[in-house]
Amino acid sequence: MTSKKAMNKRFFNKVVVGKVENILPKIEDCSIDLIIADPPFNKGKHYDGYDDNMSEEDYMNWVDAWIKEGFRVLKDTGSFWIYCPSSLLGNFQTIGKQYGMWQNTVCWNYIYGSVPDEKRLPKIWSAWLFFSKTDKFQFFAEFHKSIESITTRRKNINSKFSDVWDDIPKLVGGYLAQSEVLLYPKTKKRICVYQLPILLLKRIIGLCSQEGDLVLDLFSHSGTTSTAAKIMNRNYLAIDQSKKYCEIIEGRINKLSKTLL
Repeated sequence: MTSKKAMNKRFFNKVVVGKVENILPKIEDCSIDLIIADPPFNKGKHYDGYDDNMSEEDYMNWVDAWIKEGFRVLKDTGSFWIYCPSSLLGNFQTIGKQYGMWQNTVCWNYIYGSVPDEKRLPKIWSAWLFFSKTDKFQFFAEFHKSIESITTRRKNINSKFSDVWDDIPKLVGGYLAQSEVLLYPKTKKRICVYQLPILLLKRIIGLCSQEGDLVLDLFSHSGTTSTAAKIMNRNYLAIDQSKKYCEIIEGRINKLSKTLL
């Protein structure tokens, strides 16, 4: 039988096909420096091979299980960032606080909002829940002095950097698609259901890890977290149950590796 320590070596700088709840138990205790999770939100979206239409009880039990395992594999100096919509913010925060220490809720105001309807305001933000395992977590406040920003909303970002991030727009498809958006060849159609901006992930990685640290990319999907980790000289472990998405992630990282030579 392969030991957990050996499994960890095998996973180093790897893209692993499998369900998060099945792969996490194979990872050694206290071995991960930073976890970034962008899970499905049970909204009936079409993810390759994943049931995004569970009962509410089943979904929350599933969320509880992988968050609990995430804290087990996290080092005492590690941080756990979870992306979630406003509709699930309370649920995710409550579960996370059972196993770790809540530090911040970061509001990502992504500029491009949803289309309003007659009874609801347009949604223009989502949340990042920032947890640590202990009070010994790494946090590099000085990183914000070299932080990258796309917009000019915040003229003096060094002095006003806070838990509201409104300077990185959401990625979109179609004719407004930004250059980093993964599109099918000769089309403006996005390959992935959802893709986060690389500057957003670079910000989180820079604040909560150092070069050489191991970043666990849960529900990797488009592989933006692992790509950002590679750019910033961190090690990565990407997990996604879709073989299609894992091939996309490997392609992104291999292409990046050639440009970094």
